[in-house]
Amino acid sequence: MGKRNKLRQARRQQAQSNVSAVLAAHSKRNSGPAAAITYCELAPEHRAKIEAWRAFALRPPEAWRCRIKSRSPERRFIDAVRFTFARYPVPAHLEQTWIRDVEDDFVDDPRMLSARGAARRGSAPPRPDFTRWYIIATQGGSLHKQAAHPYMSKLEAHYFLHTSNQLSTQQAFWYATARALSDEHAAHRIAYTKLLDYSVASTFWREAARFFARNPMTIAEMDDLIDFLQVAKQENDGFSLKGRTLAALRRRMQDWHRALQKQQAICGGSWPGSALPDLEYRAGRDDNTAIWRFRQIKTGNDLFHEGQRMHHCVASYKERCISGEVSIWSLACEYPRGHVNKGVTIELRKGGLIMQCRGFANRRPHTNELTMVKRWAQEHGLNCVGLT
Repeated sequence: MGKRNKLRQARRQQAQSNVSAVLAAHSKRNSGPAAAITYCELAPEHRAKIEAWRAFALRPPEAWRCRIKSRSPERRFIDAVRFTFARYPVPAHLEQTWIRDVEDDFVDDPRMLSARGAARRGSAPPRPDFTRWYIIATQGGSLHKQAAHPYMSKLEAHYFLHTSNQLSTQQAFWYATARALSDEHAAHRIAYTKLLDYSVASTFWREAARFFARNPMTIAEMDDLIDFLQVAKQENDGFSLKGRTLAALRRRMQDWHRALQKQQAICGGSWPGSALPDLEYRAGRDDNTAIWRFRQIKTGNDLFHEGQRMHHCVASYKERCISGEVSIWSLACEYPRGHVNKGVTIELRKGGLIMQCRGFANRRPHTNELTMVKRWAQEHGLNCVGLT
């Protein structure tokens, strides 16, 4: 047999082997449990969901016969749901709520959903029943009037029911919020941002979605702004987007990025510091007592936060603190009880010289602060001549 004939025969044998392998794999897929064809063959949990809403059935579920080729139990269950309840088509995300829950507690809270905790979810108000939403929408009822009005406007409810099949239910909420103020493409971008990490019931984040709708930008920039907004809201609960421009937010975000870079450069590390102990003094009587606390800063993290809190450059002293050349102290005053005032930051040189004493934004110390620093210096043999 010639070389060419041998090669052709080898190719035919290989092709036959490939076909046999495909047929064998297909046979294995079909050798599993039989797919449901009638209602009684559906999984018990699927039949229980349909039975819970039987009063709204347009057709008896027992009359259902599977109309799709897919062998997926979930897809066949959805086919049975459509047969039993559907009069008009609805978006796929609403059908999927028969199978899987929406990961949202629907509480007006700006924190991330993952940070709420099981206790918060347990105490939350009742969540929307999306199975009911599906039945209202597919049978031609007014979704906004009958169920969705606590969560969205009438226009938003319209767009909620007119989304692409690629969106999840939670994405559809954010899409509808943005679509009421922007075009379809901008709304789709917003639906794919980190807003999914937050509740669609949060007033703050709905305001953010509307801000993005009015100021179109890329998904990457929106995600970056969302990270910044989260930090801004944590630091100041009264923070709001009302009256802010995109240019102003970008400037604040850039400042935040620079602060993060500075933090990464400064934070970390610790040092033994001065042998002087932390202490506190009390001034006044009874309810009018003010508590003055001297606390030494011995870590890069605390040094950075002191600079951030006091709006000065003390964070640049890290290397001198590590070498033992200086020690940095924070003086704060608690008055009235439970309310801590910023106070001053103190630079103490190795030889006992108080070199600097500065308050917020490098202001000079107030008289009462200066009095406490001098008392501290006198008790520990420190030199505070330069403060007078």
